[in-house]
Amino acid sequence: MRAEQDERMTPELWWLGAIMAFGGFASLLDATIINVAIGPLATVFDAGIATVQWTVTGYLLAITATLPLSAWATARFGAKQTILFSQVAFLIGSLLCGLAWSVSSLIVFRVIQGIGGGLAVPVGQALLAQAAGPKRLGKLMSVVTMPALFAPLIGPSLGGVLVDHLSWRWIFFINIPFCVVTILLVVVKVQNIVAPSATAELDLLGLVLLIPGLSALIYGLTEVGSGTGVRGVAVTTLAIGVLLLAAFVLRAMRNRDGSLLDLRLFGVPAFRAGTVANFLLSMAMYGVLIPLPLYFQLVRGTSVLESALALLPQSIGYLVAITLLNRLTAVLGTRNLTLLGGLLVIAGSVPFALITAEPNQVLISAALVVRGMGLGAAMMPTMTVAFASVGKERAPGATGAFNVFQRIGASLGTAVLAIVLQNQVSGRLPAGTPNLGEVAPGGDVAHSMATAFGAPFWWAIAFTVLALVLAFLLPGRRPPARAVPADKEPALQPE
Repeated sequence: MRAEQDERMTPELWWLGAIMAFGGFASLLDATIINVAIGPLATVFDAGIATVQWTVTGYLLAITATLPLSAWATARFGAKQTILFSQVAFLIGSLLCGLAWSVSSLIVFRVIQGIGGGLAVPVGQALLAQAAGPKRLGKLMSVVTMPALFAPLIGPSLGGVLVDHLSWRWIFFINIPFCVVTILLVVVKVQNIVAPSATAELDLLGLVLLIPGLSALIYGLTEVGSGTGVRGVAVTTLAIGVLLLAAFVLRAMRNRDGSLLDLRLFGVPAFRAGTVANFLLSMAMYGVLIPLPLYFQLVRGTSVLESALALLPQSIGYLVAITLLNRLTAVLGTRNLTLLGGLLVIAGSVPFALITAEPNQVLISAALVVRGMGLGAAMMPTMTVAFASVGKERAPGATGAFNVFQRIGASLGTAVLAIVLQNQVSGRLPAGTPNLGEVAPGGDVAHSMATAFGAPFWWAIAFTVLALVLAFLLPGRRPPARAVPADKEPALQPE
């Protein structure tokens, strides 16, 4: 009788799952909704692509910074209080983004938005795990993960509608009702399952090393790659980033307890291969989300909405792959499915690497479907392998490390490939034309730049090839969970 009660889904649990799904939707939506607006934002603020892309990279970096803090904040302040903070921060950030008066102010406000967005999903998942228990968590998580599937599907299209028919500011204002409703529901319906503890400790030194290190590394790479600004300052910033991250790694490997990220997990071969492969695939996936809509808007002369709809086949392909994932894994195994997915990503990227001003529309739409299916088929098995390769007692650390590396890959891919694109188009701009915002969409100058948009896809293909190499190191089937005590976890060493 007690077992049946443990497995029964109560109305309170369904309410909690629905609230967490609704509350996380806006932050997931905002990761993709802005990509179709990069071109219009560059025009409005008279800025280059390398500068405007920081509205995406800054948001992703802020999410990366807050992911390791989610477990500590939940333990220290309580899940309910942390969720409320995340929603309020996201609300304030969204409002400020919609009121931004310059590209610099927009980047700063996107960071505020990212701080809220980065806490919303992991803290909500932790609260659900505490409330549901292991026997009911699977059913409940199926509800919460739905926004993760549909947000990328509708984000670009919704952004296109808002930019074309209202204003770019509404891609941020649209978050406000989501946040207000979520805050009210959390206040009325949500309670802490585990009481907060004042003894929860934060690895403050690790945080100080990791986040500035990542920011300095990515900023230095973009400045060195773009050739803008003072080159000595860019190289110095890059070196500082490398040193800070190296110090973080050394400290994390020596610190057995309480480290911000448990890097000793990389001593597990399957976790290492799965996480690094997903890191590279994230670079390939997110890195082209700025060049793709820009190509359609500038070279093809489409509206923002039309460019968003042109991207829809990739989202559909991704959704199809996720839907069939369990069946495909059962038939092919994780390694073969990841390899197949990577090959599909490459096949779907080649037509864009060879893009011209007058492509075959059917071909590129089909290529996007194939590319989306490949990303879904390759990325999800790498995550499954990484999580299943460590014991249950290390699962929270594995989740945190994996998600942080995935976000770093997304941030790095966005920044690097935006620089690749800018360098390609800069050499094709007529004299006296400072940036792409001055180029007439669909005109002769825009057509002459078509092949420049292929360069980011060659880089994305290279990232995917590297991920395929690592995929050969994945187990053929899902690896059994390893019950390795924390003090016996292997150190990070080459095999």
